Amino acid sequence: MPAYAAAPMSRSPRQLVAFWLAALVVGAAVFGLTCLTEPALRTTMNFGANYGQMSTDPFGWLGKFPHRILSPLVANLLGFSGERYGLFTHGCSALMIAMWFAAARFLGARFWQALLLTTTLAFTGAVQIYKGHVGYPDPVTFLLLTASIVAVDRAKLFWVLQFLSVMHHEQIFFFWPWLLYWRHQSARREQFPNEHAGPVRWRDDFIGGAVVAVLYVAFRFYVGAKATDQVLTMEHYSALDYFPVGTFGLVALNLLSTFIWFGLLPILVAWHLFRDGWRCAGLGIVLFIFCQHAVFGVAHDVYRFTCFLFVPVLFAGLRLLRERWGTSVLLLFSGLSIVAIKLQAPVFVEIGTAVLVKQTPNGPAVRIDPVSTIVPEVIPVYWATFTAYLGCLMATLLIGWLWARRCRAVDSRPA
Repeated sequence: MPAYAAAPMSRSPRQLVAFWLAALVVGAAVFGLTCLTEPALRTTMNFGANYGQMSTDPFGWLGKFPHRILSPLVANLLGFSGERYGLFTHGCSALMIAMWFAAARFLGARFWQALLLTTTLAFTGAVQIYKGHVGYPDPVTFLLLTASIVAVDRAKLFWVLQFLSVMHHEQIFFFWPWLLYWRHQSARREQFPNEHAGPVRWRDDFIGGAVVAVLYVAFRFYVGAKATDQVLTMEHYSALDYFPVGTFGLVALNLLSTFIWFGLLPILVAWHLFRDGWRCAGLGIVLFIFCQHAVFGVAHDVYRFTCFLFVPVLFAGLRLLRERWGTSVLLLFSGLSIVAIKLQAPVFVEIGTAVLVKQTPNGPAVRIDPVSTIVPEVIPVYWATFTAYLGCLMATLLIGWLWARRCRAVDSRPA
């Protein structure tokens, strides 16, 4: 990722309070705005219902994944347990949007630029999916991940956030390589680099990572001894045989989901990949996407995990806002992406149904092992759709490269 200069924020308590209040107002207002295109439901569904049940008694170790205790516990303490858990998760989405706005400001965007970038992200699947998939844990995961991005220069806060993240959902472990990369890139971005900063950070990270890992493992053993219906155990994961065929199928679905949930915004990521060179931006983007795809070795909710793409889109948007006419270009991409996302909704429904349900002589039947059938059964039937989206990927990379090349050519002209 490229260098970003932190916005000059006042340290006076009054102005910090005003800053965070403004962020909360932005989060609530933008979330309400997104409801114009995707209304927010109130009833939890599937995994969300399980979290709602957990919130009634967080220490009762209920359901399939009782170790994911953070959100149910907070909801219980705030009085949003049981049937009100859906309202809690929508509030978390608004808080996530507020954190995006704050992160954009801290990373150098002006108020209106941060508002535009935040609104752009809010109309993607990272928010819109969870209007229907009520109760799912991802908005809190995204919130904590964004907070970690901002807190990379504060070791204690960074590792506290990692502890909260693993107590919420263990998938954050997949993104530790990128978070550590971003944290140590931050050390190189300091105005007055200290030759001892690198070793000190590695020492802090070794201690912080070890403490978080030990506490998490101990907690899992404790919950495992108490819980009766726990499903996501080591035995469960060791029995999975997704890799390589199933994982390849999930990667193919992720290709579709990338454009279905982000519209034209992947073009910004491709442009950012080529704009500032491999060492400055490309390596970080590729590493993050690798971490995202590593999840597909053990989990199959592609439509959810695709939404982690909000991170490279956030950084690409920040980089674009530093360009001449960047704000206007981002506004154009935002509007076109909202339309593209809405138009692709039938593709998501049709392909998603084909993955979960097969047609038999006796009528539709739910697939027993949908992951293993993506490559041999689903892709051959919908080969034209998958080919079209592969073409979208190739076009995205080409446009990003040509656009970045044009920007570099303009930079090289004499003033």
